[in-house]
Amino acid sequence: MAITARKLKDGSTVYDVRVLMGYRADGKQDRRCVTVRTKRAAQVEESKMIAQRDAMRGRSGKMTLAQYVNNRYWPVARGRLAATSLDTYDQEIRLRILPTLGNLDMRDIDRVAIQRMIDTIPTQSVAKKALGTLKTILNEAKGDGLIISNPATAKYAMPTKGQKRDNGLVLTDFDQIRAFLAIVAQNGSQTVQRISFTGLLQGLRPEERYALDWEDFDMDGRTINVNSAYVKASPKHGGTQMKETKTELSTRTIPMHPDFYAWLSTLTPSSGSFINGVDGNRIGPSGAQKQWRTFLSKNSELEKLTIENMRHSFATSYLAAGGRIEVLSKILGHSNIQTTINKYYRPDVETLRLDIFG
Repeated sequence: MAITARKLKDGSTVYDVRVLMGYRADGKQDRRCVTVRTKRAAQVEESKMIAQRDAMRGRSGKMTLAQYVNNRYWPVARGRLAATSLDTYDQEIRLRILPTLGNLDMRDIDRVAIQRMIDTIPTQSVAKKALGTLKTILNEAKGDGLIISNPATAKYAMPTKGQKRDNGLVLTDFDQIRAFLAIVAQNGSQTVQRISFTGLLQGLRPEERYALDWEDFDMDGRTINVNSAYVKASPKHGGTQMKETKTELSTRTIPMHPDFYAWLSTLTPSSGSFINGVDGNRIGPSGAQKQWRTFLSKNSELEKLTIENMRHSFATSYLAAGGRIEVLSKILGHSNIQTTINKYYRPDVETLRLDIFG
């Protein structure tokens, strides 16, 4: 370490502070240099750099990102993250983060290295997910004192947006929904009917439908309490998991559609899970998809409506019937009305003409 003075062309003096911080993963010296205007400032910078070096000595230097993730990050994360979050993090770490950054020393993960990782990812949404996961890991490493700053918080050149997934058919009014449900009621199993009616007439997310219990229906008040979600998890985390709804506003009480109330009144009340699989237990996402695909294959007169687009069909039909966007947002459990507008509000020319000319 050294502090050296040098004169600039204008005659002023500056001080260069050079400190050997340690060694990089490739064995080369990691030497840092800072230039300041006064000797006092140079002494302060030297003290700070020495403190940083000493704080990391023996704690980083030869600890790779893979070693940190396996030995420090995962043991803590497994105790506090939900199973679905663990699945997401595990996928991003295995497929995108460790292949490009895993062998790097923690202190050698910089913006160049992270941009290299991003450049291997084909779509923007996936890149953002991988970057978010890396940012969380490096925040933990920063808290552990292994790194001084988190380079994943910087801005990066992201790949282009991928092609949006097409979930298929959307029913656009309640007459179409009624015609569709008439065939479901005639030919569909109890499970298929319950998946369809809760989606097409109540606009529930798939995971909210699977989480429904009989106790969530208030027949006197004609309302449904939506307070949990039953989601897919990897087999090592049990296959499925009951968790809270997507957002705070997703926990809600919604009115029953008249057609839904009439259909529900024909069922024999019970207790426990409302939609069950072939084993008699609460159905999970995979089981529901399998039963729905089987039903559609046996009823070729029906267009290929997906379980996901039942909710979209409800929202579109609600607005077509004259429903207000702010009310729809509450029914759907969106955290922000802008989400509802962006996803579902598509006024036709006639509607625009009426709004402009009266």
